Amino acid sequence: MSEKSLFATLLRAPWWVSFVVMLAVALVAGALLPDAYKIAGMLGAFPFLVIGIMAAWRQRNAISPERIQQLADQARSMGWRDFSILVEEALRQQGFEVSRLSSGPADFQIEKNGRITLVSAKRWKAATVGAEHLRELLAARESQQAFSCTCMSLGTFSPSAIDLASQNPIQLLGPANIAQLMHDGASALNA
Repeated sequence: MSEKSLFATLLRAPWWVSFVVMLAVALVAGALLPDAYKIAGMLGAFPFLVIGIMAAWRQRNAISPERIQQLADQARSMGWRDFSILVEEALRQQGFEVSRLSSGPADFQIEKNGRITLVSAKRWKAATVGAEHLRELLAARESQQAFSCTCMSLGTFSPSAIDLASQNPIQLLGPANIAQLMHDGASALNA
């Protein structure tokens, strides 16, 4: 599905937006269509109900923007040891087998369903992550024959880094993603 399609946009929007669109489509169809076509027109709103349910399901564990900021600030104040333990536990909670790596641009190797991903997390405090670090991560991916790689940063990714990631199997995780990982990891550690 295209990232710019109506359905993809509604999946990213708050769940209730899809229900408002559904209601609007049903009301317009009921008001404007001839009697013979009203039911069929109103049923055209059904996909928006499905999208609303899917969005609500995805957003059920989403954290608020205030909490994201709080967790991002907390991550900035952490040392590598504490941060890495939290990330490692969160990845395990997501069902990954996690191995720490001692050298190279990647800090973790994670595996799930036979697919290996290299994860770079040490630059989580960097103000900007550039394409050079991602090129090193891609080279490590090639040498270790991993499926993909992931780079985490609380800062920003340079435009060249974003372009490089869009053309290669690299996932960029920003503050909101790291906050969600910290939230999940802290829940797991406290359980």
